[in-house]
Amino acid sequence: MLNTPNLTIRAYLRASTKDQDSLRAKPELIAFVKAHHVKITTFYQENVSGNDPDRPELNRLIEEASEGDILLIEKMDRLSRLPWETWQSLKSKIASKGIIIVIADQPQTHSALTANDVNSGFIQKALTNFMIDLAAGMARDDYETRRVRQAQGIAKAKAEGKTWGGQNKDEKLHQAINTHLQTMSIRKTAEMLGCSVSTVQRVKKQNSIKLEAIEL
Repeated sequence: MLNTPNLTIRAYLRASTKDQDSLRAKPELIAFVKAHHVKITTFYQENVSGNDPDRPELNRLIEEASEGDILLIEKMDRLSRLPWETWQSLKSKIASKGIIIVIADQPQTHSALTANDVNSGFIQKALTNFMIDLAAGMARDDYETRRVRQAQGIAKAKAEGKTWGGQNKDEKLHQAINTHLQTMSIRKTAEMLGCSVSTVQRVKKQNSIKLEAIEL
């Protein structure tokens, strides 16, 4: 029988808007801990931007956690898309409680799930900290890049004579989706515009039908 550590694992699930499913990653995280022969103690779920430092459920997680507890996330951008200084403040807050961050798609952080992690050396911990900071920086860069592309998409729509401000919300969203789909995947488009993947798929299908009608 495997000798598994007695861990308190607090899984954090976040999506940017109410149109997105913050529970999407739950089955993946359950499968992840099962593969490591441990269990998730508590789930914390909320719909709020990763660029927002004020997140009630994340704050509750930190408040309820004790030293040695695990903060489990699917990927780094679920925890932070914050500017560097703000991320360092959040990281210090997490570290002050003795909470250990484990990122499912970052194997370098997984050693905390093993029983002998208490014996991890200084170099290993420094490497893990470096990888977490690197992932946080990349998540922020991705956020800023998406914001720029969104602004470019709006500018392009206006340049093509499409009235942005006077249209209803759905019309503007559909135009933005069609613009973004020219250079992005369905999922990236949904994340950029803060809508659901199903919405993007529906707009893409509608656009394809219109094109077929024109060709006929």
